[in-house]
Amino acid sequence: MVDRRVEVVARLKALEDAAAPLVTFLQNANAVQELRADKQYNLQMLNDRYQIGPDQIEALYQYAKFQFECGNYSGAADYLYQYRALCTNSERSLSALWGKLAAEILMQNWDIALEELNRLKEIIDSKSFSSPLNQVQSRIWLMHWSLFIFFNHDNGRTQIIDLFNQDKEEVDELCRTLEEKEDSSCIASDQFSCITI
Repeated sequence: MVDRRVEVVARLKALEDAAAPLVTFLQNANAVQELRADKQYNLQMLNDRYQIGPDQIEALYQYAKFQFECGNYSGAADYLYQYRALCTNSERSLSALWGKLAAEILMQNWDIALEELNRLKEIIDSKSFSSPLNQVQSRIWLMHWSLFIFFNHDNGRTQIIDLFNQDKEEVDELCRTLEEKEDSSCIASDQFSCITI
């Protein structure tokens, strides 16, 4: 156990060091005011004025993730929020949003968690997924995480009904699609069996 602690502390120190330039920037209120809604501008400005590049931004994500894994949910939520403001990779930004949602739930910040849940729902509804199955899986995870919020939020009981009714139609459609694919697969398999006999 002592060896594991040494390993964890060493990893924390390495991640702190890697993310330090960006964390220092984010703690400077005057410097943060220089950020704009344009992520490309922000990346260029950070690189030009503060020598902060993609490596430090990625280090912030890793540092936030490690903070979450160590149980510092408040720090993780803050860093993941900041990371999303700078991240240009949509998949990684989505992952950070899931992490922020989990952190807010674990801190029992139900109002903020609900905001993050709604933000995730908007992204899932508008994002084009590689397959309908991936989108439905994301919706199901959203429904799973929503239970923690809706059973603890003041307006949760009514909102859970709305969410589950909306997603029910999509789950039904997925089931029909999977049944059709299974039927097609069985027919193809039967035809292949006839050919090889």
